[in-house]
Amino acid sequence: MWMESRCGAWSVDDEVVEFRVFLPSGADPRIAGIRVAGTFQGALGGTDWDFEAGLALQRDDSDPRGTFWSVRTAPLPQGFYEYKYAVTFDDPAATRRIVSDPCARYGGLADDNSAVVVGGSTAQDNTVPPVSGGRRPLTELVVYELMIDDFTAEYRAGRAPLDAVVDRLDGLVALGFTAILFLPWTAWGDAGFNWGYEPSQYFALAPRYAHVAGDPAEKLSRLKSLVRACHERGLQVLMDGVFNHSGPAFPYPDLYLDRADCPFTAHPFGGDFGGSLIDLDFSQQCTNDFVLDVCCYWIETFGLDGIRFDAAAWYYVATDPTQGLLGLLSGLQAWLDGRGETDVAFMLEYLQLDAAQVVNTTAATSFWDNALHDTTFGGLLAGRLDPHLLDALNNRSWLSDPDGKAPTVYLSNHDHSQVGWTVARIDPDSGVTAQWWRLQPYLIALYTGTGVPLVPNGQEYGADHFVPENDNHTGRRVLSRPVQWHLAVDPIGRSLAALHSRLGQLRNTRAELRGPQMQPPLSDQANLSADGLGVDAEHQLVAFRRGDPSTGRALVVLLNFSDVPGSVDLSGLAEGEWADLLTGPGGFGDPWSCRVVDGRVSIEISSHWGRILAPAGSANAPTG
Repeated sequence: MWMESRCGAWSVDDEVVEFRVFLPSGADPRIAGIRVAGTFQGALGGTDWDFEAGLALQRDDSDPRGTFWSVRTAPLPQGFYEYKYAVTFDDPAATRRIVSDPCARYGGLADDNSAVVVGGSTAQDNTVPPVSGGRRPLTELVVYELMIDDFTAEYRAGRAPLDAVVDRLDGLVALGFTAILFLPWTAWGDAGFNWGYEPSQYFALAPRYAHVAGDPAEKLSRLKSLVRACHERGLQVLMDGVFNHSGPAFPYPDLYLDRADCPFTAHPFGGDFGGSLIDLDFSQQCTNDFVLDVCCYWIETFGLDGIRFDAAAWYYVATDPTQGLLGLLSGLQAWLDGRGETDVAFMLEYLQLDAAQVVNTTAATSFWDNALHDTTFGGLLAGRLDPHLLDALNNRSWLSDPDGKAPTVYLSNHDHSQVGWTVARIDPDSGVTAQWWRLQPYLIALYTGTGVPLVPNGQEYGADHFVPENDNHTGRRVLSRPVQWHLAVDPIGRSLAALHSRLGQLRNTRAELRGPQMQPPLSDQANLSADGLGVDAEHQLVAFRRGDPSTGRALVVLLNFSDVPGSVDLSGLAEGEWADLLTGPGGFGDPWSCRVVDGRVSIEISSHWGRILAPAGSANAPTG
């Protein structure tokens, strides 16, 4: 409704700007008048930021949904203009506040300003085609988690970060990634560094990512160009959406004389998130409508392929299917169905024990699963394989539609220290990821389990930075940690990148690795079964099968987490030659194979390494 009604600031006929504010019916904000001022005033012969001489918005109560306030400027030259509203209330003190625009589509460069562009390229100049080859379901993707600022900090120079990301898209494709999950790009109130989890203007693009000095009229076009570049390379684009809470600069409460009357933030819904963040109130229909409109705007305008829903558990109430997360997912799915859109990913950051149940009963396609992260960090620090790792690789079995839904799994993500830091702790005197090879079996596990693999930027070359789990409100979690691209070409970086590339290639070409079938089933046992599959805790070995053996396409994955070579005796395999897919052309070393006789074979696995075995007849043939 907000974008359909052109709330915010819009350029009309490439010269005139219309400012439009909407207050939903219900609580009376007690507004007596609104004036808009900003950097456009000088271009009209006045003085910039002169609120007394600002343009007066006119009130319109004719719509039963609420009140609109709007005004249009005289023609303006092409450019980027920042603005705010002076809102006067009808209390005895004639209280006045300077307020940003809750529906701006551009963030200002400072002071929580809003902004609007006049001129520049048109929407017709910046179309976003569908992803090359067609959109694939989330279960088939290999996802790269990308923080726009950190990703480009080392090489972007004076360019907009959004433009600079494009430089390295071909490299991500070469590593086998098929989707990028961008950390939030919605505006957070200023142009300073931020992870983006404090949104203030939900329809606005963060100015830090799009602004270039001397090129003021191009902003949203830069994001469209980035999505287009991704789609041309077959990379699907996922947006990190923060809808449970806003940052302290969210403008809507300041449009109400009594901020407690603001329906968007009147009460926490599903629990108080805490800190300086402001919970959105999904018990109010206007909040549900607003967030749905936000999601539809980003998907429709920029051709996105999915959304990650941050802090999803905080606005989920199981008994209320029409509000909060449940209402949002169902409303968004209905909107997509009406447009004929398929395979749009809904990824939930939902870390509670009932995560699988929530995904089973909603339109969500995935939940973030910490199990592999936890077993990896614990195993590395203890110097011993955690026997629960096998269960962490088969958590897809908890989903009622395992063909269409899967957990998202990772060794780390933006919320945690890089897994390389854990390896560096093993050898603290080195100060680097000295024993980087310990990562190798965990990486093979990440790509061969039943979950959707996610890799945070920098992990592909062994980044080893620390992120505090709780900074006690000091702000030390949200710091810039630039991707150090020069490390990507040192011996460690090249080795780990080569492994990511090979595993990504196998994940993308072998249907067995993308499907839900895995044997053995969930088990807490720490011993190999009679057929050699399972966990050998004593020798730190893991063996499991992926795919359906009855089709002749099943793979066998063997992992060795110990400091010495190990061997596994397998039985029940198809007769004949079996090849290791990690070796040979595009892999590591010369081709390696073994012969299965009477269904049995003994396989040796090098220290901190693995094997992915396939019947020789299918070893070189992609299966999907």
